[in-house]
Amino acid sequence: MLDFKEKMKIKKYRNSLFFVILALLIIGSSAGLSYLSMQDDHLLQSRNKSMIRIQKQREDSLDALVVGDSLSYSAISPMKMWEEKGIASYVCGQSGQKLQETYSMLEIAFKTQHPKVVVMETGPLFRVRGKSEEIKSTLSEMGNRYFPIFRYHDVWKTLLFGKKYAEQDFEGYLVRGTKIPYTHGDTYMSKAKTLEEIKPSIDLYMQKIIALCKQNDAKLLLVSVPSPHNYNTARCNAIAAYARENGIAYLNLNDTANPVGIDWSKDCLDKGDHLNASGAERVSIYLAAYLKENYDLPDHRGEEAYASYTQMEKQYDRIVNEKIKEIRE
Repeated sequence: MLDFKEKMKIKKYRNSLFFVILALLIIGSSAGLSYLSMQDDHLLQSRNKSMIRIQKQREDSLDALVVGDSLSYSAISPMKMWEEKGIASYVCGQSGQKLQETYSMLEIAFKTQHPKVVVMETGPLFRVRGKSEEIKSTLSEMGNRYFPIFRYHDVWKTLLFGKKYAEQDFEGYLVRGTKIPYTHGDTYMSKAKTLEEIKPSIDLYMQKIIALCKQNDAKLLLVSVPSPHNYNTARCNAIAAYARENGIAYLNLNDTANPVGIDWSKDCLDKGDHLNASGAERVSIYLAAYLKENYDLPDHRGEEAYASYTQMEKQYDRIVNEKIKEIRE
């Protein structure tokens, strides 16, 4: 008969074996799901597609990388910036992207890309839901980063039920043709000097993002695209102050003195939250000129290595120009 010590040794051995097997299953499943997602990103729901698609870009082909939430992929069109200035860029946006996810996205992108500038849409700077939620988000993103099975778990449903999430984008930009005007003009911005607080948890991850960009020789540019729903004077003042304190460039496209030329009766997707294709056209034209002037990005038009952009341009123009024509009529 086994004595107490021997029973405890067996129990410890069994527990250790269980956790080893569990770890191997998680690691193996993570590798399998990552491989399947890389082979066919239509297996993924839209929120996670950019994580995969940025890894499929030709190595060291991008001079500008855009990160942020849904404001980024609604307002910034890489193909329009290509047409205007020959800028090679990609939008790594996610709906409701948190700064923890922004950091992870950049970590992934920097493995294969060395952009001269990272354009960060500033919406995530104000997505804070209390300390407990921030801790939960941080732990969740750490789990997603090291064990992709947690990020790509929905792939199982797709494989089992044969459903795919086909979604067309143009270098991360989603064409959005709906028009629901914002009817209050530029009154959401004033000359007040109030500031909305940028929370310590946000600053923590911003410092990590700033350091990561420096390590990879990429300039960080903060951009607030036109959005009355997400921005006001206090928020934009706070971002401007934070940028000055940390030596970061900031471009506020909500400033009424900024010549983007947004027409809220036509350029708005949903009453002041996101821009539609018409608004994105105006923002992208302005941003392309700004990036070219301030970061001296190369013009790749006509280069054989970027022939895919020229081919995509025809399809992009056909779809987007039709949408813009409908919107502006």
